[in-house]
Formats: sequence, C-alpha cells, structure tokens
Amino acid sequence: MPIDIDPDTINIDALPGIWSPVQWEMSEEERVYELESQAAASLLNSIDIPEAILRLFLNETAIKRAFNPPEGYDPELQGDWDVSLVTFQFRRAIKLITVEREPNYLYVEYEVMDLGKWAVEIETDQVDIYRV
Repeated sequence: MPIDIDPDTINIDALPGIWSPVQWEMSEEERVYELESQAAASLLNSIDIPEAILRLFLNETAIKRAFNPPEGYDPELQGDWDVSLVTFQFRRAIKLITVEREPNYLYVEYEVMDLGKWAVEIETDQVDIYRV
C-alpha cells in the first residue's frame, strides 16, 4: 500500500551535516572497521531529507575527515567543535538556497559545488529532482 509523503513536516535548515562515531575503547582494527562501515550512512542520516535525496540521486555521498568546522557551522545549535573527535563531512558541499513550503508541497533549492543549482520538489504523491 503506498504511503503519502507529508511535505509539511519535513525539516529544512541551512546547517551543514557533520557526524562523529560513538567513542568507546576499541582495538585499532575495530575502530577502522566501525568508521568505514558507519560514517557515510550516519552522515546521510544527520542531514535534511531533501538534501539526502539529492545526494543519493547525484551519487554525492563520498565523505572526508573534517578537522575544522565546515562553512555555516553554528556552535550554538550544533555544539562546540571538538578537534579531539573523529568527525566527517561530505566531500562536495551543498548549500541551501531556497525553501518554499505550502500545504502538501515543499520546494527546496540547493547550490551543489561544481554542479550548479538543483531543486527538489516534494508533494504528497511524488518527488521531483531537477537542475535549475
């Protein structure tokens, strides 16, 4: 049975996604395995749904270590940056440009580094992704 999408409740904000793995005592081999198997999926889970949809559509899910906060990082909303934690960010930056929300409709526009502007339109029965 199909499920309707509710564009009214999808969160959108301009904060960049970051992710740090659970910190516990592990051997070096375990630590590397955990980082490699969890980082990309956990980072995708931390960002807004429309950005995740766009990243998956464009195959822009490659990640890299983040030694400094990304542009737009807000310590008041995202916490103080801790250089001692292993932190990741996406290789290609995506910047939120526009959000338009109406009942049962959501339009989000992004600037994708080196790939131009892209839009994600979400309605209750469809999702459209296209280059602007």
